[in-house]
Amino acid sequence: MGGAVPMGYDVADKALVVIPDEATAIRTIFAEYLAAGSVRQLSARLDELGVVSKRRTNRHGRVSGGKAFSRGALYNMLRNPIYIGKTRHKEELHEGLHEAIIDDATWQLTQAQLADNGGKKISAARRSARRLLDGVLFDSRGRQMRTTYASKSLRQEGMTRTKRYWYYTTAVSGSDDKFRIERLPADEIDRVVLNGLREHLSDPRWLADQIKGHERDAILIADILRATDKWRADTEESDGHVTAKNLPSIIDRIDAQKDRLSVSVNIAEMVESDADHTPILAGFEIPFQKRQNGRAKPIVIAAKGAAQRDPDLIALVADARRWAGELLDGETSSIQQITEREGLRSGSVSRILPLAWLAPDISAAILEGRQPQHLNAKTLRNLRELPLDWIQQRQVLGFAQL
Repeated sequence: MGGAVPMGYDVADKALVVIPDEATAIRTIFAEYLAAGSVRQLSARLDELGVVSKRRTNRHGRVSGGKAFSRGALYNMLRNPIYIGKTRHKEELHEGLHEAIIDDATWQLTQAQLADNGGKKISAARRSARRLLDGVLFDSRGRQMRTTYASKSLRQEGMTRTKRYWYYTTAVSGSDDKFRIERLPADEIDRVVLNGLREHLSDPRWLADQIKGHERDAILIADILRATDKWRADTEESDGHVTAKNLPSIIDRIDAQKDRLSVSVNIAEMVESDADHTPILAGFEIPFQKRQNGRAKPIVIAAKGAAQRDPDLIALVADARRWAGELLDGETSSIQQITEREGLRSGSVSRILPLAWLAPDISAAILEGRQPQHLNAKTLRNLRELPLDWIQQRQVLGFAQL
């Protein structure tokens, strides 16, 4: 069909013929992908095995290839039907005249795993993925972070829609970066940065301390205070929704450390004026925690010590109270009846039911999201015995330290 000859083949008499050594590498790539479970891990594994891309020599004798695979190249290779003896033309597959390298069973398993991992072929044009902090956000190793997203199909009310989860991720090229790539949820980081700016720009004393020592202090302070008042009013009208209007151009750089964001700003940029102002550089830190409520759920970024409601934990306590009410009122005759109705495993209701008698302050803390960081639905489900004494409950569940 024209184009570059894929790895694993050469051309003889206008037909594809298998190159044994490259065919072995192709089979290794498919097998290692099925074993690794992701293209990212596959890339690292191929580096260890020394499997590299096809070496090509052009008509001028210049040699290219023989390098580590990029993840994009691996995705294209794993989707290429050429390896099962077929060719694609205008989105349709046709039987080819060449020999297959991969068997149908391996191919089907690979396509299913790609689909499960979100590796389906993109049929629509990819839109720009720029976000508010692109160009100013850096990971803990000082590497610039860029925007990407993961897509997931959700079925609601009989309709299937695609939801995007936006992330800032370490921007690396190829597979030559040996350090761990870092990821941060974009919406949460944008919100935390906005709240941090609002807190500091609302503090006249902090602003005055940063401006002190610059020429025309009084005039600058007055101008900046007016600008920050207007900006603060605009952000309050947005009801917490972060937009380009919300985040001013004063941010120079943000370094995302393990437990904090280090923010560098130029306060002089707050003043809308044709005159050039001497930069007023300042900085502050925003403590934060990364929490992941439940398996395979989005990571939530919150200011350190901030309340963080856990829907699964709240639902567990609510279920316990509901079931206890049914048993006490005689609406349900037995725990077994609840177990069968809810479709739970034997013993699940018995373990959860004591949560109906949690101390009032513990229940209130869970409802408001003030529970200890380690306390989640899984912890409560696996709790062997919950004391009825409220003081002992606080000690067992970690509320005594709050």
